[in-house]
Amino acid sequence: MKFISFNINGLRARPHQLEAIIEKHQPDVLGLQEIKVADEDFPYDLVNHLGYHVFHHGQKGHYGVALLTKKAPIAVRKGFPTDELNAQKRMIMADIETDFGVLTVLNGYFPQGENRSHETKFPAKQKFYSDLQHYLETQLKPENPIIIMGDMNISPTDLDIGIGEPNRKRWLRDGKCSFLPEEREWLDRLHRYGLVDTFRVANPEVNNQFSWFDYRSKGFDDNRGLRIDLILASKSLAERCVETGIDLDIRAMEKPSDHSPVWATFK
Repeated sequence: MKFISFNINGLRARPHQLEAIIEKHQPDVLGLQEIKVADEDFPYDLVNHLGYHVFHHGQKGHYGVALLTKKAPIAVRKGFPTDELNAQKRMIMADIETDFGVLTVLNGYFPQGENRSHETKFPAKQKFYSDLQHYLETQLKPENPIIIMGDMNISPTDLDIGIGEPNRKRWLRDGKCSFLPEEREWLDRLHRYGLVDTFRVANPEVNNQFSWFDYRSKGFDDNRGLRIDLILASKSLAERCVETGIDLDIRAMEKPSDHSPVWATFK
């Protein structure tokens, strides 16, 4: 069973990348982030012919997430129960009957946070991770099959940082988000709950594979980026992970997202 996570950075702008992913990988579940389209304006004409059940939680111009599933889910949930009415549209979940039992997949576009000194963006990132942790601890059980995937906007380890050592030190010194100690603690809480970074388990020492590359500095041209797009799996499911990777060919297409799709296969 194959899961793919992709920050598409505008669904309407990149149907060619969506089609290429599906043609190449035929995923069972595809999570999209930053679709940038309101629910009432969702472009079904771009996805209906692809052969998937489509669910979305979006807003105009910003954020937004979608799930495409081969098999119809048992249930779909949008946002966290703790969300306020004006909450940004960043999380969509589904329960799917699988060979592993009823699997819960959570697809999120996690806040970037900008800087630990930012008055609103950094607290919003902290709250999102806290809301996720609370949801896991109150609504799900770690022994059950769980996938959390998405643009999580944190590089888990220094192996996942490819912007050069001077930039890494400067970002830390300036409080810039992506690998601050407190951000990594939020990820560590997910690990302690019982979730495993599928890519890192399969590639324990790899330090040159990244999922995000800055447009402005043309980071993709010389592999300067960050691994911030993750697929986390509960331990029992992670043990069945047979393959995982980052698809740089999709990132190399014309008019690409600044992210590459990441994927994991379970048997």
